[in-house]
Amino acid sequence: MKFFRKIFSTFIISLFLFSCGYTPIYKDQKNLNFSISINDALGDRKINNLTKNKLKRFSLIKNKRNYNVIIKSDYSKTIVAKDTAGNVTDYKILVIINFNVTSDEFNKVFKFEESFNMKKLTNKIEELDYEKNIKNNLVEIITQKLIDQLTLNK
Repeated sequence: MKFFRKIFSTFIISLFLFSCGYTPIYKDQKNLNFSISINDALGDRKINNLTKNKLKRFSLIKNKRNYNVIIKSDYSKTIVAKDTAGNVTDYKILVIINFNVTSDEFNKVFKFEESFNMKKLTNKIEELDYEKNIKNNLVEIITQKLIDQLTLNK
């Protein structure tokens, strides 16, 4: 009887796992019919380098539609909260990127803004690494939003 219970429970669990509706995020982005070339990047150098690296995979494709992009980025880290002694406890990290996108039949400016509240860590090196990861994630979100907007523009 326990054997059948194990088989039945394994079957039910696998049924739920395999039919959960999972689809990869980049599934529809394999066959994009545009390429991106970055003409200029102004503002925060680290944010611009991260953005260029994220968009590099779209510059290798040569298609009918080529978008020329000028990047203008801004990064700020502001104090959000302090404790009773006046020591900083929380920061707000804000990344703003403007994309000036032009092509033969298209000219538009996209402005994306992402923020994250970060706790202050006791170890300064760990805090810098954490901040670097947050920057990377925020730039990833913003570049994905740009790609989504360009995909919608057919």
